[in-house]
Amino acid sequence: MKLTPIIATLRTRCPYFQNRVAGAAQFKNLPDAGKLLLPAAYVVPGDDVPGEQKSQTDYWQDLKEGFSVIVMVSNGRDELGQFAAYDVVHGVRQMLFKALLGWNPEPRGEPICYDGGTLLDLNRHELIYQFDFVVDNELSEDDTRQQDDLAELDEFKSLSIDVDFIEPGHGPDGVIEHHTEIKLTT
Repeated sequence: MKLTPIIATLRTRCPYFQNRVAGAAQFKNLPDAGKLLLPAAYVVPGDDVPGEQKSQTDYWQDLKEGFSVIVMVSNGRDELGQFAAYDVVHGVRQMLFKALLGWNPEPRGEPICYDGGTLLDLNRHELIYQFDFVVDNELSEDDTRQQDDLAELDEFKSLSIDVDFIEPGHGPDGVIEHHTEIKLTT
């Protein structure tokens, strides 16, 4: 799944971040110098969870693609001297829901669904929270090598058939009693 459209959507539909939405392949390794001013959001790839291959003749498999939006908000004290970041997280979640849920960012996929959230870090300065999302997709033969291999085969021109008659009670004896060839015209 491409994350660039998701980043662009969050920049457009979540003014709270003041355009401070970025991608990060590995959020944990992001040095302090690379972090955006608060509040900020980072869109990172999540897990891909494949389903079972459902076809015996071609390729058909469900794929659940995940991504996360990691938000960093200030955990400074409010006017009452309390840490208000938890209330901010609730509001940010609603903004993310309005921006993402039900939107289909890819032509073949399903709409984005919420998959949970978790607190990553909390200190006196910032609260870091991860919101997880998934999109259900379906893999088909168009996504595989199978179609390319079939396209490279020579044109089907003839069919050879060998027949081994079954002797009642004994089964086939391995002797070909009849052979025919069918030539196909194009």
